[in-house]
Amino acid sequence: MKYIFCIAAATAMLVVKPFHAGARTYRPSFDESFRSMRYNVAENVHYSFDDYLQYTPAALMLGLKAGGYGSRSSWGRMAVSDAFSAAVMAAAVNGLKYTVARPRPDGTSRNSFPSGHTATSFMMAAMLHEEYGWRSPWFSLGGYAVASATGISRIINDRHWTSDVIAGAVIGIASVRLGYFLADMIFKDRYLDWHYQTPEPALDITRKYFDAGLYFGYRFLTGGAIPLRGQEAAILPGGSSAGIEISIPVANNGHIKGTAGVAAKIGANTYTADNSLSFNTYDFLAGGYWRRPFAKVLEVDTRIMAGYSLAGNRTVSRPAGISGGFAVSSGCGLAVAAGENFKIKAFAAYEASQFAVQKPFIHSVLLGGSASFFW
Repeated sequence: MKYIFCIAAATAMLVVKPFHAGARTYRPSFDESFRSMRYNVAENVHYSFDDYLQYTPAALMLGLKAGGYGSRSSWGRMAVSDAFSAAVMAAAVNGLKYTVARPRPDGTSRNSFPSGHTATSFMMAAMLHEEYGWRSPWFSLGGYAVASATGISRIINDRHWTSDVIAGAVIGIASVRLGYFLADMIFKDRYLDWHYQTPEPALDITRKYFDAGLYFGYRFLTGGAIPLRGQEAAILPGGSSAGIEISIPVANNGHIKGTAGVAAKIGANTYTADNSLSFNTYDFLAGGYWRRPFAKVLEVDTRIMAGYSLAGNRTVSRPAGISGGFAVSSGCGLAVAAGENFKIKAFAAYEASQFAVQKPFIHSVLLGGSASFFW
């Protein structure tokens, strides 16, 4: 429980700051930038299917179990494990919601942090992973994909800040780890499927594996102000970035002391000007990577990619001199295996893009984290 609250409290520090137009040294906060990104593509979008989507991983788990497809645990042991998990999750979410009392982005209430829908969905995805991930990693991938879609949906619906969703995901997964740990202490080796073998999180230097995941980051612009055409305004020196990363292995041998392969990413970036103008750009990049696991659960990687940065919000960006152009990204990261098919990574990257006609290149440093599924 202490672990959950420490991570959640750290995430809560990404609070939303008020916007001060005209202050060119001001940096929009992490949450503020992601909300701008949402409004730039889905200002009037609202729906309610995420109220039901959050339960999909549990429905699949119970359906498989009821259909006779053997899981990790017997019905009784699974019920106890899941009850512990749900109790920990509910206590953490509700305790933080009414302690932090953060206003929701749509202003309807003051219980935004953390996201209960996201915590519930990731808890159920982690339960599915515990019960069936050892049979096939695709059960885990499907569960976590649905949970990620639930979290993103809460942002699109303007019901949660991005840090609410990240905290909810952490709480959901951690609650299951704790719940199953407590149940394992009680039951020991009883009521487990006789085929079951406890998986070990490990990154093997001799193994070539694919991975795909989501990343979130904050961009720090360098090189001074970027003026906007026809306006007495400039782009503020910070903004959000998010997207999908994919890695495909090509070579693995002792000569390169690791694995080399093809990397690609599709990402969205938000930029805000000191006259409150906001626009998105969309990156489509491909290139190469090299990674080397060590200490069984740690991994370093480096990658370089190039491609095209496309300007969005055409009615806003085009008159301001924002277009598309060549883009390049080079960075490194440190990942830790948090499960037998799951890893989290912190990364830093230098990026340059030609999206603004006023400058040959826009230079920036991107700092962030990612969660990836590998197989």
